Amino acid sequence: MSMRNRAVATVAAALLVAGGTATAVAPAANAAPYHGIDGNGVVQDDWQDEENLGVDDYANSNAVALWETVLYADGAQYEDEDGDWHPFTKRQIDGSFGPETESATQWWQDRHGLPDNGVVTSDCWDSAQNRLHTAARSTVQYWGSARVVSFKRVGGQYRVKLRGTGAWKTAYYDRVG
Repeated sequence: MSMRNRAVATVAAALLVAGGTATAVAPAANAAPYHGIDGNGVVQDDWQDEENLGVDDYANSNAVALWETVLYADGAQYEDEDGDWHPFTKRQIDGSFGPETESATQWWQDRHGLPDNGVVTSDCWDSAQNRLHTAARSTVQYWGSARVVSFKRVGGQYRVKLRGTGAWKTAYYDRVG
């Protein structure tokens, strides 16, 4: 092989390697941004900029499951359609912002001196984040009025457990399960 052909082959090989590297990097650069409960920075500031949750805002999501876990930890009560009050239990942590979660949110808001409109607003997130504590490297605890619950905080993302799923789920606003 001539010197010229070797040089061309070397340049061609280098371009193929560079092209392969660019192709391998490109999908990561085009990945969708994370749309979930933020776990970057200091734990006590994690929830200061979260989005509203309610029957009209991300009503079916893992972010709702995280909020339902807060309600459970604080011993929230919900009112049924007959006007009877019931404890908000682990069974209700399903990621669906239905009537039980809305009523329990109103109960929670009333106990924290917030407008009891049943929508999880920045005031709710701010109040709740005051009870967050680092428990271990990737575990955050919420010290509720009735019990302590744990969340995982991995790579800047919160993880939560939903009823019947077993595994930790990323707390996305736009996904459940």
